Amino acid sequence: MNTDIKQAMHVEAGKSFGTAEANENERRWNDDKIDRKNQDPTNHYDKTRMKLNFEIGPDGKVHPLGYQEKSLEVRLQERLAELGWKPFKPDSKIQPNCCAKFIFGGNHDRTLEMAFGPQTVNLDKGADNSHLQRCPEIEQWAKDVYDWCARRYGQENIIGFQVHLDESSPHIHALIVPVGQRSKSGRECVMWSAKFGKSRYEYGHILREMHTSLYEEVGSKYGLERGDSIVGRNVQHLHKRDYIRKLAKEAKQAERAVKGLQTMIRKLEREMLAGRNRLKEIDEALASGKITLDKYEAQKTDIQKLIAEYQSKLDDKAGKLQVKEQELEQLTKDAAKVRSVVQPFRNHKVDFTPPQITEKVPLFGTDKWIERQNRSISKQFTEIVRKIESLYRSDAARQVEAAQRNILADYGELYQLRKDVKTLIENNDELKSTLETMLDQFANPSLRLKIFAIADALAGGTSVAISSGGGGGGNYDSDLRWDGRRPDEEEEAYRRRCLMFAIGIVAKHNRMYNKRK
Repeated sequence: MNTDIKQAMHVEAGKSFGTAEANENERRWNDDKIDRKNQDPTNHYDKTRMKLNFEIGPDGKVHPLGYQEKSLEVRLQERLAELGWKPFKPDSKIQPNCCAKFIFGGNHDRTLEMAFGPQTVNLDKGADNSHLQRCPEIEQWAKDVYDWCARRYGQENIIGFQVHLDESSPHIHALIVPVGQRSKSGRECVMWSAKFGKSRYEYGHILREMHTSLYEEVGSKYGLERGDSIVGRNVQHLHKRDYIRKLAKEAKQAERAVKGLQTMIRKLEREMLAGRNRLKEIDEALASGKITLDKYEAQKTDIQKLIAEYQSKLDDKAGKLQVKEQELEQLTKDAAKVRSVVQPFRNHKVDFTPPQITEKVPLFGTDKWIERQNRSISKQFTEIVRKIESLYRSDAARQVEAAQRNILADYGELYQLRKDVKTLIENNDELKSTLETMLDQFANPSLRLKIFAIADALAGGTSVAISSGGGGGGNYDSDLRWDGRRPDEEEEAYRRRCLMFAIGIVAKHNRMYNKRK
């Protein structure tokens, strides 16, 4: 059994929640769908254990999975509508977070024990586990996690809370809407920052506090220790070339450390040699009567103490050097492995029985008997050769497929990089143009006053008319669409957007005025 018995919690920000994801959480699948999902080697849905899945309903009680008439995504949309949540325009490059997707779990052996107790569970694909019964401990654990979520986010904001016992490890899926209050109106609205912070630093701090709170209120009751931070485990998801660069950088650092340790060891060895030579010198000085015995003993003690210190440091550096050399060797192997597209052929072991003559030699017709025996032996050898050929053909096909995947991945990464560069150039040109327009407008006192007046009016929620400057006469109302303050928008961000919108209105008005002139 794994002795590292820890809880697990993963949270992901969601900008939307689709039907496919909802169907998976609530297992709204037929047998054909399950079979298709299980064709993926990473999936393991046990049809004989699906009847054991359950969910915690809005009443805080255990119910069969998918018992609610309305599906998960429908219930989410209804709650978002109650809170007045509106997404950005469909063609917008960014969208606000409208939900938090949680997964709760823990140590594989411990969660299986909570779910099935001493019953034997066969985790092989296609195994029959219809004899299993669900244990009360897993239900109580799920209720405690549900209560923990309800205390933090509000019971009315828990849209779904499904417990899956049909996969490799029991776990919980929770769909929650983060709700906060507007600073001015006090009205409740969807607000990711209210529950998960306004910055990465705040987000990381909140996550660490969540892990601690979950352990203290839930995990400790079930023998689950506090989970490790993703920062502590240095978990990263990198593209292949980024991973190669990371390995190369770490290898260089390890190589520098090895060279530094080797230099220090050589220096310590020289110091120790000098100390031993000094001991010989004072031995000779004592023998020749150049120093007294007391002085000899004092110097000898000092030198031996110094040599002992050098030896201790040398042993320490030698141990560190060994560790760094092993680290460098492993990093070099990893880098070589990840760079390699073609993997070596495996040395296949084929079991076969050597052909044998089982019939006795007849008295007559020996030529036909020999011909028959030769055909039999030839057939057996041909089958063995074809079997070996098939294995190596499969290996060759695997290598070709790996090479194709590698080339496609590299091309896809190159295409994405080109696309990103193009987007950055376009954004840079757009920002440059906007900045030049802003500077031109702020340099003109009358335009500057107009911009601030419009921005203040927008921030205050009132409309404003723009009068033409330079004696053109008349008022101009912008036809640029203003969608007001967004549900999860902070005060400073909103004021900045009002200012940028005002700059756009004045710029457009100025262009039209110049055309009329």
